[in-house]
Amino acid sequence: MTQKKSNASSEELHEGDLYRQVESFFLKNRNMIVGVFAVLVIGIGGYFGYKKLIQEPKELDARNKIDTVQEFFAMDSLDLALNGDGINPGALSIISSYKNTATGNLAHYYAGAIYLKKKEFDNAIMYLEKYKPGTDEIAGVTFRMLGDAYSEKNEMDKAIDYYVKAGDKANSKFFSPAYYKMAGELMLVQEKYSDALAIFQKIKDEYPLSEEGQNIQKEIAFAQTKLGK
Repeated sequence: MTQKKSNASSEELHEGDLYRQVESFFLKNRNMIVGVFAVLVIGIGGYFGYKKLIQEPKELDARNKIDTVQEFFAMDSLDLALNGDGINPGALSIISSYKNTATGNLAHYYAGAIYLKKKEFDNAIMYLEKYKPGTDEIAGVTFRMLGDAYSEKNEMDKAIDYYVKAGDKANSKFFSPAYYKMAGELMLVQEKYSDALAIFQKIKDEYPLSEEGQNIQKEIAFAQTKLGK
């Protein structure tokens, strides 16, 4: 019993010492601790204030303005969609004025797509590579367009890489086999028959009900012939 009391007293003394050490540390460093806490509070409050009072209204304003870009793009009025009509801003202006917004990001897609249609492939690549797609399907479309741009520049390795990425990312029974076939056809042009055969076989095995899957046998046979199979 005496031993238990002794142990309990020892623990109480230890807890008391620990409490005094914490108290002493706080008293010595009170100004620093309060300052750090204040910075955290101000920082958190500032973040939510910025988001509510600045970022959200800016995003809403940007959304309203990109509607005109989309309308001009749909009408194939490419210069107006890109540069605006003097009243409404174009995609380039939205990119510049609404950085770090979802709509500013979307404007990169339209700028890239417009430059691709205008056959200004370096500009198309620059804007499409900066665009961050919101869905896998849109990512597939974006990578396919990048493949088109690099193909037009005769940079076939990069084109193939993007077509394969488009097929992988889209993960679509409709779109993926089409993107893979684009990659395979360029592989044939480059005489990469083994790679082409592998991608054509992938289409046949994984997408047998797609249009490409039902008609890919002739490409498989051609690649096999080139490989002496």
